[in-house]
Amino acid sequence: MRCLVLLFVVACGGKSLLDQQQVTAAEPTKDAVTKTTENGPVKATVTVWPPKPSLGDPIYLRLDVDAAAGVSIDAPFQEAGDQRMGRFQVTGFQRDTQHKSDGGVHERQTYTLEAPASGKQRIPHLRLEMVDTRPGQGSEVGKTQEILTDEVPLDIAPVKAEAIAAELKPAPGKLDENVGGPPWTWILLGGSLIMMLGAGGVLAWRVLGTKRRIAEQRSAYEDAIAALASLQKRGAPSAEDADRWFVELSAIVRRYLEHRYDIRAPELTTEEFLQEAARARELTQEHRAQLTAFLERCDRVKFAGYRPDEAESLATLQAARTFVEDTKAPEQPPAKEAA
Repeated sequence: MRCLVLLFVVACGGKSLLDQQQVTAAEPTKDAVTKTTENGPVKATVTVWPPKPSLGDPIYLRLDVDAAAGVSIDAPFQEAGDQRMGRFQVTGFQRDTQHKSDGGVHERQTYTLEAPASGKQRIPHLRLEMVDTRPGQGSEVGKTQEILTDEVPLDIAPVKAEAIAAELKPAPGKLDENVGGPPWTWILLGGSLIMMLGAGGVLAWRVLGTKRRIAEQRSAYEDAIAALASLQKRGAPSAEDADRWFVELSAIVRRYLEHRYDIRAPELTTEEFLQEAARARELTQEHRAQLTAFLERCDRVKFAGYRPDEAESLATLQAARTFVEDTKAPEQPPAKEAA
């Protein structure tokens, strides 16, 4: 019964349950995953629990941001109209801002997430902006600075067979009410009905799974183009910001490839990532050459200390945009052709 209800909710989009749903009272467990990022007067902590969820379990993410007096923080909050955090669905949210006695600010954002599938998944980094107006900061006074939290890898376990069996197990004593149990005709009829429902459920699940994969591939393209546009709007990086700028640029392309081709490659080196990407049959030899040249150019900045000029930085960004455009998922054929 739970599977049928789940199929119905997915088919209907589930929007009536998500529009204004708030996070239920939940506190991090002792084994929660914690990632802390500090940038001068700002400290951002991401806490995720449970650390080993099963598919279908609610996953909680809490972002705590502490900023000193004289520092303003812009931490974009995902309201009901933006219900995705990477590949994870946002099914609940809560936000709270407190002003400290010393003039500082503490902001807390809590989300309830739903995993897209079992296996290795990653909650993407969260992007914050800070403006430090404190005296004595030199050229950095009033300048917008970016803070990126660490990504959080999770290993989502499949739904346990025991849980499904428990749902289907009859109440004690139900089969013993009539001596000899139910007639064999009823048993055969019930078995046939279960097989029919099971076959229909499998078919519906495959159809929904195909639609969902297509939607995720298109979402990967849209997310990548939006992120590239945002990066381009900020302009080419200075020599001091080159490392961070190229790390974000390469992360956009890697995340796009992971979602577009369903590549499970968290925390791999560039060489290892290219080996995983080469297994995607849709990537042509030309695409692989473009990707290799792009990532090697980013690594040259990140690890070899190379500092490109403005024109070269923007050209690298344009190369990333061209690669994403060339490899985006094709449009669905018309209904008649598909049939």
